[in-house]
Amino acid sequence: MQDNELVCSLTASDYQDRQAAWLKVGTHVKASAAIPGGQSFRFAPTRGLVDSLTELVRLEAECCAWMAFAMSESPDGITLLVTSSGEDGERAVRETFAAVVRASGGT
Repeated sequence: MQDNELVCSLTASDYQDRQAAWLKVGTHVKASAAIPGGQSFRFAPTRGLVDSLTELVRLEAECCAWMAFAMSESPDGITLLVTSSGEDGERAVRETFAAVVRASGGT
C-alpha cells in the first residue's frame, strides 16, 4: 500500500476529538499487542463499551478506509483487531493507535 492511500479525511480538530475518544475507551484496555497487519486490543467487560467501540469503528471506517476492524465479544471482554495491508499500512495502524497502546501499557 502506498503512503498516499493511507490518508485520513478528518480535520485536525476532528482528529484530536477522535483520538480523545479512543483514549477514553482505551482506559478499559486489559492488553494490547502488535499482530501481523496491525494491533490487537483486549478490553475488560464494561457496560456500554461495545456500543462505544462499535460507533468508533464505524466512524473510523468512514475517514480511514484503509483500516480493517474485527471485533468480538465474550464474557471475558471485547477483542478488537485493527489491521491494514502491506508494511506501510501495518505501520500506519500502529502509529495511529500508539497513544492507546501507551496508555494501556501494551506493546
